[in-house]
Amino acid sequence: MKKFWCLFLIAILLLGCADDPDAPIGVVTPAPETPAAVEATAVPETAEPDATPSPVPTETPAPEPTLSPEERLYDYIDGMTDAEKIGQLCMFGFTGTKEISADFKKILQEYRIGGVMLYGQNVSRTDSDGGFDGCAALTDSVRRANRSGIPLLIGIDVEGGRVTRFRWKKTLSSARTLGKKNDPDKAREQFRYIADGLSSAGINMDLAPCLDISEAPGETFLGTRIISSDSDVAAEIGLACIEGLHDGGCLSVVKHFPGHGGTNADSHESTPVVNKSYDALADYDLVPFREALGTADGVLVAHILYPKIDDRRIASLSEAFIDGLLRGELGYEGVVMSDDFRMNGLRQQTSLKNGAVQFILAGGDLILCGANHSYQREILKGLTEAVENGTIGADRLNESVYRILSAKMKTGWDPFENED
Repeated sequence: MKKFWCLFLIAILLLGCADDPDAPIGVVTPAPETPAAVEATAVPETAEPDATPSPVPTETPAPEPTLSPEERLYDYIDGMTDAEKIGQLCMFGFTGTKEISADFKKILQEYRIGGVMLYGQNVSRTDSDGGFDGCAALTDSVRRANRSGIPLLIGIDVEGGRVTRFRWKKTLSSARTLGKKNDPDKAREQFRYIADGLSSAGINMDLAPCLDISEAPGETFLGTRIISSDSDVAAEIGLACIEGLHDGGCLSVVKHFPGHGGTNADSHESTPVVNKSYDALADYDLVPFREALGTADGVLVAHILYPKIDDRRIASLSEAFIDGLLRGELGYEGVVMSDDFRMNGLRQQTSLKNGAVQFILAGGDLILCGANHSYQREILKGLTEAVENGTIGADRLNESVYRILSAKMKTGWDPFENED
């Protein structure tokens, strides 16, 4: 019986180790924890997570592309109305010596005219100071009347000799005298003196020098306004005159492209006809202009017919002369101005309305017309109709406005000064 109980105890011990064969005999292996047991197991406390969320990284926006000066100015022009652009194409005259006339003030403000031209009638040269103070008051009244937000070009033609407009303390030598002296320093000094005087009177553009040349200057209506018969002398002295004007802060418009020296006719009275070939012009008449184009701020085109080059249109209305020769072959990028639209050289060829449109389509920019307000309104009417009906396209209009505003920037105007 004692032996039976011993065997019974051994059997029980062997059954207790069956779940874990590696467990040492006599050690009971605990039962594995059930999921409920795991959930019941106490979890040690940990610190609460930070309440402030981590910043989410953001992408840095790409910088705006930097516009070129040309693109910025075209952006400015895009913000202008067509009427404002048309006004910039005009440089008109008026009467008065101390105050802008009421009639012209109305035109200036109604059409946002961009430029004014002074003539001898606007200067009281008999005043004790030669007319400078009175002219300063006049240009100030014009600027105060301007409503366009864009400053005016205010021009005059002071060449020396018999074309001086004011009474100057120093004698102004004629172009012919400067050419005979053939001293660029003297020419530069004289035109620096002219620019200083004009600037004091509120004028920022001088329609000078004449770059016309002739083998017989005395036989032309220009006479002593021609620098020389020698194209190289005319080029060198003419360039010095331009530099002098720039030294005094004044823009220079050279004239009368492509040259008025080949005729004794006066384009104020009739339409001159010059029977020169292109080669003859290129070898002689164009030499001074070619040298000046890299420096001049403007080029004034003459009302002259050159039938061997364009037998239908005078130079001032000719695409062959303006867009083809001046802009294309000679590479000129500045302002192209017409001669005065009051002159018979133009009015014998076409109407003022058609002439204004043809000048712009030919590649011109700035239409000059003195103190005849009915003529001025005809010009404005022609331009307005042509822009409205698409004859003058937006791109063509903007090109001219761009060149004119670029010239105004040379006088110190900054169209971007109020930008952020």
